[in-house]
Amino acid sequence: MPSPEKRLSVLVLTFAPVSSGPRPLKQIHALQDRYDVTTAGVGPAPSGIQDHVELKSGEGSNPWRMVLFAAVLALRLHRLAFWLSTRNQDAWHKLRHRKWDVIVTHDVPTITLALRLKARLGVLIDLHEYAPRQAEHDWKWRVAVAPYFRWLCRTEVPKADAISVVAEGIAKAYKDNYGLDSRVVVNATPYHDLTPHASRSPIRLVHSGVAHPQRRLHTMIEAARDTSTDVTLDLYLVGSGTPYFQRLAKLAQTTDRVAIHEPVPYAELLPALNRYDVGLAVLAPTTFNLAWCLPNKFFDYIQARLGLIVGPSPEMVKYVERYRVGAVSADFDAAALVEVLNGLTPEMVDGWKRNCDRHARALSGEHQATIWRDMVDELAARPRT
Repeated sequence: MPSPEKRLSVLVLTFAPVSSGPRPLKQIHALQDRYDVTTAGVGPAPSGIQDHVELKSGEGSNPWRMVLFAAVLALRLHRLAFWLSTRNQDAWHKLRHRKWDVIVTHDVPTITLALRLKARLGVLIDLHEYAPRQAEHDWKWRVAVAPYFRWLCRTEVPKADAISVVAEGIAKAYKDNYGLDSRVVVNATPYHDLTPHASRSPIRLVHSGVAHPQRRLHTMIEAARDTSTDVTLDLYLVGSGTPYFQRLAKLAQTTDRVAIHEPVPYAELLPALNRYDVGLAVLAPTTFNLAWCLPNKFFDYIQARLGLIVGPSPEMVKYVERYRVGAVSADFDAAALVEVLNGLTPEMVDGWKRNCDRHARALSGEHQATIWRDMVDELAARPRT
């Protein structure tokens, strides 16, 4: 732990909007009491942060620069990518003359910048998910970007002094493929002081998230329509206007049990979810990261004091079974989910809700964020030069 007479400085760096990033915000809150925290990211400063550097969003609109950058990636000239990235260069010019003791940086694309800034006591990179297969459903990404991310994992990420990831399966993939040791910090939701409500008929199911075709959310609508149990399903979805969203909307019109709503602002989401009985998180493993997902919504449902029904996703199954907060379907299709719903009773759901309430604090974001604080403390305890 750092000496009490002098607070050390920490930079939290991301190429995403920092004021709405759940993981950066949790780190900031965990570190503020012990360290002088500066943030650098897209958009305005998070609430309560005095020192913030606003960074450029994206790679800009210069078509020649974009073509040249794409050519560098296509030719595998990865060492040049840092210098041709307008986003990297913008951040480099804004940050290079400043000094920090520790840098906490987010996602693989920031690692070269973080290392060049040369934090005095070390760099902690939060890799989040498995970057080499981040957008593997897109062939253009697989051809152009994936080789660059693999190169970063081989050559740059090993230079970091500490690494965190979102799930154990992700940590194992980094270890098996790149020899990287990491600590798991799950995407747990901050603690909410909510009370579970008694369930009744119809049992109120809910799902919140992105309407992405890889997630196959249509299976949840089909299952709610076809189950013999009296249920309703409300979906709060991001992505209206996309072809897949339109497909979901059309499918929802085939039953009066299902309604699709506009997404709720995150500050209002947990109280909104608390009105329901069961949160659904049946997400098809169509990509590597989906196969090993342990998503924010899983922990949102816990803090909202809902029961959970998940598919056989190994990371979610471990929590459901350990804490007895829900049920697991045998497969990711509608028939398997119907089988679970057919056995659902209000009494069963109320038992799951009570267990969520019992374990809500232990499964909170505040509890998980102490792992990052410990990691920074370990770096801060290094001999000073």
